[in-house]
Amino acid sequence: MVAKLDLPVNDSVQVTRDIFAERVHNKEFFDSLLPDLEELIVTYIELGGDPCGMEPFDLSPYITQKRINEEALLEVKPKESPDPLVRLIGKRKKSLIGLYSPEKNKQPYDILEEMRRKHGLLFCPSCGEPGKPGTLDHYFPKDAYPELAAVLVNLTPMCSECQGRKKDIFQDAQGNKIFIHPYFDPVDQVFISLDIHEPYSSPAAFSVSVPANVDLALRRLVCAHIHGVDFVERFEEFCRAQYMTLLVNFAQERLDPDPDTAIRIVRRFLRNTEHQSVNRWETIFYRGVLNNPDLLNYLDNGELPQCL
Repeated sequence: MVAKLDLPVNDSVQVTRDIFAERVHNKEFFDSLLPDLEELIVTYIELGGDPCGMEPFDLSPYITQKRINEEALLEVKPKESPDPLVRLIGKRKKSLIGLYSPEKNKQPYDILEEMRRKHGLLFCPSCGEPGKPGTLDHYFPKDAYPELAAVLVNLTPMCSECQGRKKDIFQDAQGNKIFIHPYFDPVDQVFISLDIHEPYSSPAAFSVSVPANVDLALRRLVCAHIHGVDFVERFEEFCRAQYMTLLVNFAQERLDPDPDTAIRIVRRFLRNTEHQSVNRWETIFYRGVLNNPDLLNYLDNGELPQCL
């Protein structure tokens, strides 16, 4: 599940100014676009990344008639539009998307590398899976919103598994958001529940749910997000492996002359993970174990599988 993240350290508006200041080619386009883009970034933050209040830019007003006339004189390549303005819009869109892949000596190369590599996360903030996420996801996809391609507040660390499932989807047919935004949505208030079903020697199922006391709008968003990143199937696979490790640990604990109790051991496991995120996969798992008195009793007194 998602973790709540702090906004990027660098100011998104100022970084955008710095990026645009380096432009040499088509400078008049970037200069005319910048004030409106600055306003869009402020709106983005105020709306918390809600697509209901965001529309992609129409780039045509930022292209001068002089450029259109020059483009009209060029030879039209196969599959290109005969309309010079349409061709220029495509080229400017490509230029904006290209800002996300700068050369090493250009803005915002170093900043993006910091956001990808030095975020300090030990799990994916989109799904909670253990492991250091190595990619940045465009919450608003860069093909649909090229003007946001290099805007920091639109970029969040994400594992490749989530990114492959999210793709360019970000809203439903009614325009509602269907993915949690780690910078803005209060997902740290949502504690995903896990039920582990008997037999405890080899659980029949691991069931996850969103608590009913969560605000309805947030609950709907969390459920849509869970479905979008295929959380349930991936998390259940993790639970099966983690549960076997848990049984092994307790089989070894029983060999100790003075074995500790299940509730104390599981509490220690939980403390090691919950301070990082209330919905990191290990946290959800150990919270589910701790909230199951019958399972705790089994771990203390039940007959563990002989294969252990």
